[in-house]
Amino acid sequence: MGMTKILVINPNTNPKNTAVIAKAIEPYKPDGVEVDTVSPDKGPVGLESYYHNYLASVNVHNRIVQAEKEGYDGIVIACYGDPGIEGAKELVDIPVVGITEASYALARMLSTKFLVVVSAATAVPRQIRYIKSLGIPDFQYDVRPIGLTVLGVMSDRMSAKDLIANNCEIALKETGSELIVMGCSGFSGLRADLEKQLNIPIIDPVVAGVQVCNTLIQMGLAQSKVSTYKTPPVFDIK
Repeated sequence: MGMTKILVINPNTNPKNTAVIAKAIEPYKPDGVEVDTVSPDKGPVGLESYYHNYLASVNVHNRIVQAEKEGYDGIVIACYGDPGIEGAKELVDIPVVGITEASYALARMLSTKFLVVVSAATAVPRQIRYIKSLGIPDFQYDVRPIGLTVLGVMSDRMSAKDLIANNCEIALKETGSELIVMGCSGFSGLRADLEKQLNIPIIDPVVAGVQVCNTLIQMGLAQSKVSTYKTPPVFDIK
């Protein structure tokens, strides 16, 4: 068996965000695994709404189909909220993992209640809706924003780190959460410092996505094609 190849796709077109994702993965990259990080040529520079998610999904889907043809063994969608994840799983036979679904799977194994820290307040209802769609009960999570947009996070990551720490200190006391999930790919790479400061386990979603994807590859598993993620028929789009 040759080297395993995983493609990590940042759905936005912000090169700084893509570089942050790639840097965060590097210390945790599994041996014998090639991990490439890319972003689409076109699309929103930041994903701040359902509309942005829909716009980005088309380009992500096209890149995923291309990646399978190029011989990649697995795909990671590296935007919190997993935009286009359902369609992506339909389109290819290789495993497709969203960083959000991977993070929540791990969070539920490691704690009975976890805190999700997201960027802007507008991300909170979208994230709660997604959490509910995954069947996670209300008592097991809480979602708090730091009050910055994704672009704001990327323009000043040190301020973002301070806001994460301050907001989490308050939220942890209020909620009794046992673990933190960083709910933005722009937060990636901040985990080590925050974990020391807050003295609590923290999940970096990008790292979680890559590790879960690699585990599926090594186990010979991918999304089932029996029904839900069955490859769709090809229609002409006019």
